Amino acid sequence: GHSQWAVALASQLACCLPPAPRRRAGRAPPRRSAPHQARADPDTMDLDLLLSTALSAVTLAAYVHTLCPGTPGGDAGELLQVALELGIAHPPGYPLWTMMAHGFSRLPLRNTTAAWRVNLSSAVYGALAAGTLSLGVGSWSGSPWAGVAAGGAFAFSPLVWEYSVQCEVFALNNLLCAAMLLALLRFDARRTVGRAGAGAFAVGLALSNQHTAVFFGAPFALWALLAGRTALLRPAPLLLLAAAGLAGLSPYLYLVARGGESAAWGSWGETSTVRGFLTHVLRLEYGTFRLANTPAATDAEFGLRLRRFSESLS
Repeated sequence: GHSQWAVALASQLACCLPPAPRRRAGRAPPRRSAPHQARADPDTMDLDLLLSTALSAVTLAAYVHTLCPGTPGGDAGELLQVALELGIAHPPGYPLWTMMAHGFSRLPLRNTTAAWRVNLSSAVYGALAAGTLSLGVGSWSGSPWAGVAAGGAFAFSPLVWEYSVQCEVFALNNLLCAAMLLALLRFDARRTVGRAGAGAFAVGLALSNQHTAVFFGAPFALWALLAGRTALLRPAPLLLLAAAGLAGLSPYLYLVARGGESAAWGSWGETSTVRGFLTHVLRLEYGTFRLANTPAATDAEFGLRLRRFSESLS
């Protein structure tokens, strides 16, 4: 995915609170609001939502106008077949993407092909990702226009645009990572168990699409547990968070249901058994921490890739 710079961009756009007023003699010092409370202006929030929705609409129009009319290269042919037949894609299976793409393939849109309709799903995910990122950055920074700038720069960057107009899993990954960021910001604004549970569900859902989401979900979850430890580090809240995370991971049950002897033609793996399921989900045939099944292509570059990822967040 290409959305890892969203956190860094959002932090750079965040506004600082004004200095505390001078204390007057004989009066108690005024109580300052916490940083996350100072941005809860209802009018600003309404403008955030309005501008983010408008950005999503403009982005979707641009994506649809440039939508790939057929099947592009790469994994698109396999993914399209899997989506149409409800099969099982290459590891880790991409169950959430498959089920949603199948739904798009059945939309009653006249004079369109199944490939075009599945490509349309990426356009929708990409447009929603831009709007969600805009909403998060705008609410965090206190400037709706900063949110639009961040969301727009993200939406129309070359690689993001490229994968938002074709049959691929990356646009949905962008949307789910943006949703995790927004959930984190909402939790920061009001640190309740319910909002933490929404974030845990978003993390699980993101991991049911693409494993690289762990690079967002893990630090987000760790920060939330530390920041909200008074409310969260108790048995009942922890059970709720675990249940929410497992609910987000529930699309993986699709692999069990669609595996076995009745699996669609061209499906990967044997996911109806425990061993086969774990082999597929953990990408053991590729190597869990490899990006491909050719060791020389990735092993020597792992340190370089990790360093570049870390630098992109600074």
